[in-house]
Amino acid sequence: MRRVAPLLFILACDPYHAWPEAGTYFPYRYTDQSDLEDYEKVRWETETWTPASDPTSAALYLLKANYHRPGAPIETQFHFGQSRAGLPPLQADALTVSMVGDVMWTGGGWSETYDEVAALLDGDLRIGNLETPLSTEHPTDQGALGLYAFNASPDLLDGLPLDVVQLNNNHTLDAGDQGLALTLAEVESRGMSHTGVDGYAIRTVGGTSVAFLSYTWGLNEPAESAYDLNIVPFGQLDDPVSLDRVAEDVDQVVAEGAQLVFAMVHWGFEYEYYADPHFMKLGREILAQGVDVVVGSGPHVVEPPEWCAINIPAAVPGVGQCALRSRDGEARFGAIFYSLGNFGTAMPTVQAETGLVATVSLVPGVGVTGMGWEAVSSVKQNQGERLFRLSSLAEEDSVYAEEEARLIRHLGPGWRR
Repeated sequence: MRRVAPLLFILACDPYHAWPEAGTYFPYRYTDQSDLEDYEKVRWETETWTPASDPTSAALYLLKANYHRPGAPIETQFHFGQSRAGLPPLQADALTVSMVGDVMWTGGGWSETYDEVAALLDGDLRIGNLETPLSTEHPTDQGALGLYAFNASPDLLDGLPLDVVQLNNNHTLDAGDQGLALTLAEVESRGMSHTGVDGYAIRTVGGTSVAFLSYTWGLNEPAESAYDLNIVPFGQLDDPVSLDRVAEDVDQVVAEGAQLVFAMVHWGFEYEYYADPHFMKLGREILAQGVDVVVGSGPHVVEPPEWCAINIPAAVPGVGQCALRSRDGEARFGAIFYSLGNFGTAMPTVQAETGLVATVSLVPGVGVTGMGWEAVSSVKQNQGERLFRLSSLAEEDSVYAEEEARLIRHLGPGWRR
């Protein structure tokens, strides 16, 4: 017993003794998905090919945009199947933030585009990713600037129910620095805050200071810019992704008095229904820098989120449980929204037409206390797309009813609003 006692003492003093060895559990270990179609394997965001130099991959990518990648490693599917039941519903008497994904080119009719869904964004703050320049000096017709390039009329902002917009993504320089300068001016003239171009945004609501950081995986085409676009190559699978910039920014906003920190990240692999374990690891590592909520955009379809225990020894990480330790050591709860899908789009599939209005409730020092979701979908009308609640469309059309049922299975009904 004299030899056992020191071991028992060490275990008793280490509250994390029940945790498995780092790197030995999901999502760091998993079974690669097999039997994929060729188009399901193509991923643009790895930055290893371009359409001009690899037409075969480009053709496969068009198939992926149409058929998507619905599957995932078996551990990933089981993990979300287990964890979705534990997602907490929104809590009263807390600060709330409503979030949407990609605000895209939708063809026009801006004054009416968001009328039917604006009331869903009822948070104390409302945020989303603006995935198009708003330049009056460039054409706005789809494809006029290139196959993968966007530009919209500044009128898009007139009805957009957001307080903070992310401006750095792969389309940021579709109209060059001139287009970006005009976009910044349009956003600022409407009293909106922006993040991701030469810095971040801090907003104060009810005495609580909230910081919004923003990062993007890259640009569609390599380009020089006078602006700092906070590029972090999230999609690189073969080399470690440095999050030093995130850590530095967190330290800066905390020093400025931020009590809650959001990281808006344009990342992920497009048209995939689950986050790849690569991004699940990155999401945990971003939270570990001191972030409370990771808000993902980019895949253009909805991916299930996670509620994460941070510095809470009783929550053991692995399949079914997001748990991590952060560099600040403060116990709290965080959330990772891997992809909220689109908030307005002209893309052709119902899964890409549909996105989430997600809301989180938060308390400084506690973190994320609750989550809520409602789905919206784009419908083609005279001048462009118009957004409606998916539940309303489902009452009239079996295609939308099937998509609503799929999303409920995919996300879980417990935190639906």
